[in-house]
Amino acid sequence: MPEISKRGEQSPFSPIRKLVDFADEAKAKGVKVYHLNIGQPDFKVPPKIREEIKKISSVDYLPYANSQGEKELLLAWQKYLQDIDIQVETKDIAITTGGSEALIMTMAAICDPGDEIIVFEPYYANYFGFANLVSVEVVPVELDSKNGYHLPSEEIIRSKISSRTRAIFITNPNNPTGTVFTKSEIELIIKIAKENNLFVVSDEAYLGITFDHTTSYSILHIIPETDIKRAIVVDSLSKRLNVCGARIGAIVSKNEEVMSVVNRQAQARLSTSTIEQRIVAPQLKDCLSYIEEIAERYQNRRDAFIGPLEKELNIKIHRPEGAFYTMVELPVKDADEFAKWLLTDFRENGETVMVAPGSGFYATPGRGKNEIRVAYVLKEEDLEKAAILLAKGAKAYQKISR
Repeated sequence: MPEISKRGEQSPFSPIRKLVDFADEAKAKGVKVYHLNIGQPDFKVPPKIREEIKKISSVDYLPYANSQGEKELLLAWQKYLQDIDIQVETKDIAITTGGSEALIMTMAAICDPGDEIIVFEPYYANYFGFANLVSVEVVPVELDSKNGYHLPSEEIIRSKISSRTRAIFITNPNNPTGTVFTKSEIELIIKIAKENNLFVVSDEAYLGITFDHTTSYSILHIIPETDIKRAIVVDSLSKRLNVCGARIGAIVSKNEEVMSVVNRQAQARLSTSTIEQRIVAPQLKDCLSYIEEIAERYQNRRDAFIGPLEKELNIKIHRPEGAFYTMVELPVKDADEFAKWLLTDFRENGETVMVAPGSGFYATPGRGKNEIRVAYVLKEEDLEKAAILLAKGAKAYQKISR
């Protein structure tokens, strides 16, 4: 039989989803599973979007959307950016099928097979899968939890750059750490990129979701006009408007060549969903108060989860500044096996918890072996229960794995 490609062989499992079958088996047996593995909030869809769903429910004709995106949504995205003091034209925006397609298209637009991109680890796990799809190498720069996962020295970052490097990727606010990079940190990335003639790709899916009066900056707030064409923003409405299943994202850049390539790629895949674009546009036009509201609620959820877990395990956990994730170092030797065991063997009053093993968020071998990433996206009372369950599970696993 024909063999699959090397690229196919190297396709990684998602640490966020690879244990889903075990969770489904547990649920089939009547076990309640608290999902901390995936950033899928339980908030209701915003009212304006619910109204648009009702309006469109009687549609009797469903055409392809424009490849660049529906005009109403492009204008809504432009208005949202204007409201946060970013001035772009609609030609600088392309609508994508979620942030995922935006990342794949961006990598394909700026990299050739064998080129390299710099990422800061732990990083969003699917970056590795996306890079594999377009035969791009991920070069990690290690971040330290003791420093709140903020950037290392300029020298360390520069040491990772080679003749094949095409871009520096930054996720701000960060998934999986919840770190919010400062203005001076972003300025450092821009400086390094300029001196090495690189793009800066800024993943801003969680922009505005910050805690404790922290400010999150878009790269487009900071980068000088002389360097603006180096900047590519990858964006998504999944978390900011709580519509994960709608799969609406965007690429924003003032680089005409990049946007020309992106739009040609968009034409090749025809379009993203027509209905979803139409239902989110009115909410996006006027969404800042909604983002502020959910950010406050996420801060409460952060505190409801981290406090009990720290107390129960007598550990110190990185306190996120934004998004709704954090990495947790547990007193276990192998978090991959532990995460699976929680679903297959651990039960407390018919309940268990699902987490994402930390190793999948690193490219450096051996890193994240005793870590997990958690998404605190459930109600406060459920997060408190999940924290206690996780702590009890870790203690029980310690005993059997000695």
